[in-house]
Amino acid sequence: MMPTVKDVAARWRPAWRPTGDRADRLVVLAAAMVAFKFSNSQVLSQRVPGRAALLANLVLEYIAFVAFCALIVVALRRPLPRLVARLRPHRLLAMSPLFSILALLLVVATLAPPIARGTELVDDANAMAVCGARAIAAGADPYQVAEVSCLTSFHLPLTLATPLKVGPLASVPVYPTPEQIATAASRPGRGGLHQFSPLGKPPLTPVVMVPVAHLPTWARTAWTLLPVLVLLLALGVAAGPLWPAVGALFLLTLFLNGSAVNFAANGNGESFAYVLMALSVLWIRRPAISAVLLALAVGSNQLAWFFVPAYILLAADLGFWRRRVAAGVITLLVTVGPWLIRYPDALPTILGNLRAHTFPLGSGPITLVLAGFVSPPSRTLLLGLTAAAMVAIWLWAALSPRYRIAASVLVLAGFWLSWRSLDEYLAQIPLLALVAVLALYGRHAPPGRAEPIVPGGRTSDAGR
Repeated sequence: MMPTVKDVAARWRPAWRPTGDRADRLVVLAAAMVAFKFSNSQVLSQRVPGRAALLANLVLEYIAFVAFCALIVVALRRPLPRLVARLRPHRLLAMSPLFSILALLLVVATLAPPIARGTELVDDANAMAVCGARAIAAGADPYQVAEVSCLTSFHLPLTLATPLKVGPLASVPVYPTPEQIATAASRPGRGGLHQFSPLGKPPLTPVVMVPVAHLPTWARTAWTLLPVLVLLLALGVAAGPLWPAVGALFLLTLFLNGSAVNFAANGNGESFAYVLMALSVLWIRRPAISAVLLALAVGSNQLAWFFVPAYILLAADLGFWRRRVAAGVITLLVTVGPWLIRYPDALPTILGNLRAHTFPLGSGPITLVLAGFVSPPSRTLLLGLTAAAMVAIWLWAALSPRYRIAASVLVLAGFWLSWRSLDEYLAQIPLLALVAVLALYGRHAPPGRAEPIVPGGRTSDAGR
């Protein structure tokens, strides 16, 4: 029997005083987001001058990041820790519909002025995606676009470029000064241009920007906000009566540097990949659709490559592996394969970008180097530590069913130790945690584990 309008309205009527396991987890995730915000904040050093205040600020950032990871573990542990359940944090979600309205007004007030003025933040990766899209539209090779000329075409400062530790910059110890970057960029011929990173993203990132490549910044921003709107609607449907709280948490990730919403608000095409990653988890119980979305993310951004092992563990209890693998492989062959054939230097350029000798940058322990407190360690050592941390977290997830979902989401946290621990590498964790709560802690899941569901409502191992 078809559901009536009354039935549909009852299913998504907002809960003014939410209760239950899901609501408790959302509150813990909100606390984790606050901790993440402080893990990359100069609130102390900006107000108190001196090296001591700077060092204290860095220590507080590290403590905040550890707290963020711990809160993610608590929020995604199965079952929820008894202490958290007894505290009933869901009580903080009382009047959440009003909170969601305030969050929406805050986000609109933050987004509207820069979009209206066309003053969104455009960085080098953002600009290179658009320049690559323009090259595709003109029938040229996007992987032959030079970063310096791309930034110049946008009238952006060359200090936004990603310098490489080669040529005249090879002897620079930590990070080049604006003067050194300008000198390297001004070298005649293509020699000087090779001191900077080329388009290093997989083909689908520039491809997705082709429709808006020659439009104003505000139009590109409207374009990149479209997948965010799709994800917001999908989250609302998945959240049921909790949609006001879930929607508010998602919108407030705008204020986490590097998040999908944050990038989309600045017209950055990488936001498509981050939304695809989130949707692949949100719809993980739909094996073919989920695998297609993840494959599209893999064809758009390297961060999705590192998330694939985590996705395998998140889907471990759900099965249908032949369907997932077939859908993912076919999607990559159809959507990415032709571009790799069309641009034979694409794959070497993308892989070369991963191996390129860049300068240290980001958050995490590398900030001690950037601030001059310690000498630069071996780049190979930090990359090895990053890989070791990711493998260790993945093994923890594989061997511990109770913490499998939490550890899988935290695999990307290994980038915190990296030579380049950029904001966008870590800022996807809160969103992935949010969609994991909705996808794997359903209203009908048994208390001890995520609920694998197959057609007909039966639990099964078929398809593994």
